[in-house]
Amino acid sequence: MLGFVACSDDDGEVIDNSETSTITVATQDITTEYCDNGDGTVAATSPGQWETVDLEGVTFDQFIAAFELLGNTCN
Repeated sequence: MLGFVACSDDDGEVIDNSETSTITVATQDITTEYCDNGDGTVAATSPGQWETVDLEGVTFDQFIAAFELLGNTCN
């Protein structure tokens, strides 16, 4: 499966603060795009799914760093 994800705001402007995270589960790579909404939430998009995640007081950079500590590759 091949998919393209771009982060944008309600006006269609591209959001610069985004990261793509890839983790391998049972020999399958799962890729999720995380976009900082700038309001304490993150838009998380993976193949076939989209949700808003509350950062619960941490910054976007801290949120991504936590994924990297768990072994995810983020870029």
